[in-house]
Amino acid sequence: MSGRFGIIGCGYVGSAVAVHLRRLGHEVVGTTTSPGRLGELCDVVDHPRIYSAGDPMADVSFLDRLDGVLIAMAPTTATFEEDQYQKVYGQSVPALVDALRHRSGQNPLHVSYLSSAGVYGDQSGAICNELTPPDCSSSANALLASAESAVLALNDASTQACVLRLGGIYGPGKDIPSFIRSAAGQSVRKNGNHINAWVHLQDIIRGVEFALDKRLQGIYNLVDDLQFTRRQLSNALCDDHGLPPVIWDNHDRPGARIFNARVSNARLREIGFQPSIPSMLEPVAA
Repeated sequence: MSGRFGIIGCGYVGSAVAVHLRRLGHEVVGTTTSPGRLGELCDVVDHPRIYSAGDPMADVSFLDRLDGVLIAMAPTTATFEEDQYQKVYGQSVPALVDALRHRSGQNPLHVSYLSSAGVYGDQSGAICNELTPPDCSSSANALLASAESAVLALNDASTQACVLRLGGIYGPGKDIPSFIRSAAGQSVRKNGNHINAWVHLQDIIRGVEFALDKRLQGIYNLVDDLQFTRRQLSNALCDDHGLPPVIWDNHDRPGARIFNARVSNARLREIGFQPSIPSMLEPVAA
């Protein structure tokens, strides 16, 4: 059944979800903090808006008549910068949660929040699931976990809220396999024994739709099936093309943020969702 859906943060993932939901017949409101992007949003959503969560002058009336919301806000920097993380996860997400809690519309609302499997941090390569406590020894992870808690506090009689913890994203425009192969035969100053989690953009889109349809509540790992170390993954990708291996460090760089965990997607699988793309080692149908 079609409805009115809001996407807070129309970046790489948010825009892709918007396009999919419009195809399904949903009326989509999409936001950006950048006035320069408003024009291109016209091709992606029905109602583009400038919205900066936490701005006391921001008009939040567009939240009133929504049936569903995707919170896809993220820092503008690719690497960890504490002020950026603090602004997004320590200020903007809680401000948006407060606006949602005080919206004037009383229709049932579902909220999906895109977080990161990176919150598990250093689990020494052990299997972890949604009951595994985040590794908050990292200030970035502590901020991510705090934002998750703020969103989950929305759950009440009329609002269902869930957190989707994403792996590293690959897909159109994010050709991670080619990026890894480009380092063939070269030294990379990262620990090759660490295990990262991954997910294809297509499965993020499917996961958001699944969460909305099932009115999911709580935390879910939205990751593919791959649980390789960096070295195992790069070896497989390079061997497939007859390339020399990537040469990884065998130790951590001082002060580096560590992610080393086998993240389980069993909880989502148990309720009927499975990745359509099991890993970046599998061919993707056109």
